[in-house]
Amino acid sequence: REPPPLVGDLVAPGDFVVLVTPIDEAAPKGRLILPQQQTIRDLLDHGAVAVVTKETEFSDTLKALGTKPSLVITDSQVFGQVAAETPPDIPLTSFSILMARRKGLLEAAVHGVAAIEALEDGDAVLICEGCTHHRQCGDIGSVKLPRMLARHTGKSLNIQLCSGSDFPEDLLGCALVVHCGGCMLNERTMAYRMQSAQSQGVPITNYGTAIAYFNGILSRSLGVFPTLQAILQGNQSL
Repeated sequence: REPPPLVGDLVAPGDFVVLVTPIDEAAPKGRLILPQQQTIRDLLDHGAVAVVTKETEFSDTLKALGTKPSLVITDSQVFGQVAAETPPDIPLTSFSILMARRKGLLEAAVHGVAAIEALEDGDAVLICEGCTHHRQCGDIGSVKLPRMLARHTGKSLNIQLCSGSDFPEDLLGCALVVHCGGCMLNERTMAYRMQSAQSQGVPITNYGTAIAYFNGILSRSLGVFPTLQAILQGNQSL
């Protein structure tokens, strides 16, 4: 089965789409990360116009554009700022959420995010990255997400990390798995990881879904996927 387009089914030819791509200490030198590259290519393949900016120029970019974009796609790390600066009538989502949908993880991620509210002191949270890049001082998986989890829950959590092919078979000691968008992993690998967590009764979510939730904008970030937005709105624990 062919995976869905990354973003091409959400836009029409001639649509303007603004992509917000921070360049911080954790960004690779001289290039964009793979989800950003793939999103630009998919937009071009579907005849849309990709406008790329950093978060520091995002507000000015919207004002200078001269036309309302059909969609704003942001790096999850600046979700809060971008949401505040994006008018409510402009759809907003993130690269990580789009990638999770393409890899078949997004629906499980929307269900799994509720487990954040049940975390207790000492609970193990497994944060998984599909790639094996050198971790920087501002790394999202090892630094920013643990900080966000601690701030949101107020709990002292046992953060465990895995990367690349290093995914544990036994997850029964985990209260939650938080996975990246999986841009470096194929759909079969992502399906195995999702099914492994679900078969062991361990909730699984992903970076973009969790960060949108922390910022109180998860429903808005799922507006481009009405079925998933309805699932979220029907979940009384969120």
